Amino acid sequence: MGIPFDQLGRLFALWGHRTYPDWAWPLLARSLETLPPTARVLDLGGGTGVLARAALAARPDLKPVIADPARGMLRHAPPGVEVAVARAEELPFGAGRFDAVLVGEALHHFQEPVAALAQIARVLEPGGLLWIYDFDPRRGIGRWVYWGERLLGEPARFFSPEALLERLAEHDFTGVYEARGGRYVLSARLAGTPRATAHPA
Repeated sequence: MGIPFDQLGRLFALWGHRTYPDWAWPLLARSLETLPPTARVLDLGGGTGVLARAALAARPDLKPVIADPARGMLRHAPPGVEVAVARAEELPFGAGRFDAVLVGEALHHFQEPVAALAQIARVLEPGGLLWIYDFDPRRGIGRWVYWGERLLGEPARFFSPEALLERLAEHDFTGVYEARGGRYVLSARLAGTPRATAHPA
């Protein structure tokens, strides 16, 4: 069972952005302002590229790559954006390839999220940005999403933001989060010095 993502590309391309709350977008834009010019950004589990589109709207100079195992989703990616058919647990990129990794409503779908976090740390530059939007299974809408995904046969491997920060610390990340009504945005940095100065605000 499970959600047939490979067959839902057109639907997600039209409606995927509507599943994000309005308050999440300014937080994404603010995080992206800290990246260097022409930063390399991985939209991981990105499907049709909702976060890649938002990133380019905020910072047209960015160089996004969308990685997802569902070819049917990637067929609806923004024109001109690089895509890769890949699982989060086995990323086909070299170490330090990206300045930022964005994960929107995807971490809980990964079969092995802990292994995925290790891969994220590997492909990020020292000082790189990790931005995650997801649901807290303990409260608000997050509880409904958790049980709904369990019923649909999805992995439903949700983290509370506190538990996720603890896991990320094991990979030398430090970060903060903002939570509202069972949703949260987490922004973290890998240890080390970023490759260049931040993009001017």
